[in-house]
Amino acid sequence: MKQEHVPLEPAAMPVRAQGRDRRKLPALVLAVAVVLALSTFWLWPRHPPVALVSAVPVDAGHAVLRDFPIRVDAVGTVQALNLVDVKVRVDGQLARIAFREGQDVQAGQVLAQLDQGPLTAQLHQAQAAQRKDQASLDNARLDLARFSKLVGIGAATSQSADTAKSQVESLVASVAADAALVQSDQLQLDFTTLYAPFTGRAGAREADLGAIVHPADTTGVVTVTQMEPITVLFSVPQDALPEVLANQAKAPLTVRVTSRSGGEALAEGTLVFIDSIVDASTGQIKMKASFTNRDRKLWPGELVNAQVLVRTSRQRLAVPSRAVINSQSGTQLYTITPNGEAQLRPVRTGLSVDGMTEILGGVAAGERVVFDGQSRLNPGTRVNAKIIAAAPDVPGGSGGSGGSGVSSNDTVGDPS
Repeated sequence: MKQEHVPLEPAAMPVRAQGRDRRKLPALVLAVAVVLALSTFWLWPRHPPVALVSAVPVDAGHAVLRDFPIRVDAVGTVQALNLVDVKVRVDGQLARIAFREGQDVQAGQVLAQLDQGPLTAQLHQAQAAQRKDQASLDNARLDLARFSKLVGIGAATSQSADTAKSQVESLVASVAADAALVQSDQLQLDFTTLYAPFTGRAGAREADLGAIVHPADTTGVVTVTQMEPITVLFSVPQDALPEVLANQAKAPLTVRVTSRSGGEALAEGTLVFIDSIVDASTGQIKMKASFTNRDRKLWPGELVNAQVLVRTSRQRLAVPSRAVINSQSGTQLYTITPNGEAQLRPVRTGLSVDGMTEILGGVAAGERVVFDGQSRLNPGTRVNAKIIAAAPDVPGGSGGSGGSGVSSNDTVGDPS
């Protein structure tokens, strides 16, 4: 039989070609993806690598136990115990000035002298009159003795003896009057010399050499002010009075004085006077403290801050006042965790005295507390802590809300 060749169908060949094309498609997609990835890598904008945040430097330390002096604050005025405007007691011309302005003078020291001529002449005149009357008295006594003898022998009448006796008594009175006049003139002469009534400091000269001065003048020759000891007069609220009285009864309370601008104490003295009545219009009561003032740091008339030490609260947990943060959430401070991170912690505070604040709760003794540098911290921030002593605020230093004392309201309400 003749073999017949069956011709292939025209569609059979495209089918096989399509199969091969399908097998090449994934490789083509992969190549395109690789090209796109490489292009994206090279063409994508570059960003610098993120640097690690460095630790924030802060000053830190430990909460410590310390004593808190409880004081009542007031504004006071320095007053001299004695202040005298030395005036003349007789009319006269100022002939001598024996002091320098601002000089320290001793009690009894001559300050000035008037012209003594007129009063010296007046004294001599009175002394002459006294001697004259004394001579007359001596003669009258002799006459009385003679008349008394003559009456005894009948040579004179008793009336003449009585007359002689009356003359003697009259002259005795005259001599006594003369003696009083001499004494008065001597006093007037002594008044021409002006002496310092006490030890103190001479002020400005109030009369010129050669001026005519009178006792009725509004000003004298010089003012002398006692400088040692000296007092400070001040007033405190009546609410503080019971505690002040109770502790003053045990021992005189210590009073510290500073300048109006604050700072270190100018002097320390003792409370010596509490007034007997409270001023109803202000609710304040006057008190006075005494100071030796040997270094002359207190000056009469000066305005100062007075602080009465009422008592002392012993061994209270405290941190520098600058470490405490007052916010809307309350009182807080930053502590440092063992791994070196800042932790914001709420605390309860008590007294604030001399740049230190009492901590009533929220921090234990020995914990690390941030003293300075809180403004750069957030909770969780890593810190580089420099450990310093828990010292009060330094004037002019960083931070600080501490004061130099305790207000009277804090004193009264302090939980002991």
